[in-house]
Amino acid sequence: MSLKRTFKSLTLSSLVAVSAMSVAQADEKNGFFLGLGYQQGRAGENAYRVPLTSGMHLYGLGAQIGGVGFVNKWFGGQIYGFFDYQNSPRIGANSNDKYNVYTYGGAADMIVNFIATSPFSMGLVGGIQLAGTTWDYKDWTLHTGFQFLFNVGGRIRIGDHSAIQAGIKFPMIPQNTNHNKNMMTRYYAWYVNYVFTF
Repeated sequence: MSLKRTFKSLTLSSLVAVSAMSVAQADEKNGFFLGLGYQQGRAGENAYRVPLTSGMHLYGLGAQIGGVGFVNKWFGGQIYGFFDYQNSPRIGANSNDKYNVYTYGGAADMIVNFIATSPFSMGLVGGIQLAGTTWDYKDWTLHTGFQFLFNVGGRIRIGDHSAIQAGIKFPMIPQNTNHNKNMMTRYYAWYVNYVFTF
C-alpha cells in the first residue's frame, strides 16, 4: 500500500513537472509570414462628426507580408507591408455606382501574449500603419492621399505556424475625393486574418 501511494505520488509529480517544462519552453516562432483576411467597415462624409454607425458599408479583403519576431514568449512585434481592398454596395442605378477603396503601405505592431503555451498562445496586437489610400468612384478621377491608421486587436496562435488575428483599424485622415471638395473618411474597418509563419 505504501509502495502504491509512492508510485502514484511520483507519477503525479512527473506529470506536473513535464507540463510545467512544456509551458516554460513554449516560445513563439520568429520568421517570415503571409496573411490573408476579410474586412468590413463604414465610410462617409463629415469625418468623425457623425456616429460611426452612419455612412455606407464597405466590404473587402486584406493581404499582409512581413516578418515577426519575439524577445520571449510574452513580447514580440511584427513589421509588414499590406494591401487592403474594400468596396461599397451599389449606390446608384448601375453596377458602376459604388466606391472602391485601396489602402496600401507599411505597418509595425507590438504583440503581447497573456497565455503562452506550447501548442497555443493568445494575446493582444496593436500598432500603426502608414499608407496611401486611393478612392475610385464611377467617372471620378482617382484620388490618392496619405493615410495614418491605428490598429488594435487580438491574436491566437495555434501550433507552430498558424495564427488568427482579428481587430479594428481606424483611419485618421479625411480625404478630399473629388472636385466638389467632399471629405470622405473610412470610419473604421474590422478584420479577421489568417496568418501563416514560415
